[in-house]
Amino acid sequence: MMNSGLRVGIVDDDPMTLAALRTLINGRLRKHDICVIWATRSGTVAVDRCVAVATRPDAVLVDMGMDDVDGEETCRRIRHVCERITIFAMTAHSLNHYRDAALRSGACTLLDKADIDAMEQFLIDRSQGRIPMQCRSKDSVDVQTDDHDNGSVPLSAKEIEVMDLTITGLTAKEVAGRLGVSESTIKTHIRHVIIKLGVRNKLQAISVWSTIRRPLS
Repeated sequence: MMNSGLRVGIVDDDPMTLAALRTLINGRLRKHDICVIWATRSGTVAVDRCVAVATRPDAVLVDMGMDDVDGEETCRRIRHVCERITIFAMTAHSLNHYRDAALRSGACTLLDKADIDAMEQFLIDRSQGRIPMQCRSKDSVDVQTDDHDNGSVPLSAKEIEVMDLTITGLTAKEVAGRLGVSESTIKTHIRHVIIKLGVRNKLQAISVWSTIRRPLS
């Protein structure tokens, strides 16, 4: 029977990671009507399953460091065959190493595999319509304030809260104190904002977010 919630595909050539993510998502996100409909170790198989209507997911998690077909090429092929699939690239390595490749190939964002909470939140946001089906590639992420003013920047409520405090001049440690979370959690939120806004560092993110929020001040 076709699931009416968010259907997720996973591609990762590490079998342990693949099994863990599938179990985790199907267990912890079931209450949000999110389920994994397939998981594969092959980028080629993932593309084939995205092509077929019966196995086409709403969102797909793609490991950037695969061997048979690398993550960048897998993302690009998926984006080519179906623009309506949200692609979440992921890596166990430095986000900076794969950031440009992920955005260039049509991924919505790049996730740290170790940050399970962030991964879950992105899937929840997607299921609730707070992340668009198709995100812009790096070639089109030059900041256009008109687009941001129209509400097209898919930040989560927590990311907005973090950025609203950050643009007042507070450090990550100070923001963490205000929100009652760890400094590393704040840095993770800011890293995701940097990716979503298509900028290269925290200073650029602050500049862009200040422009976006100016009409609200």
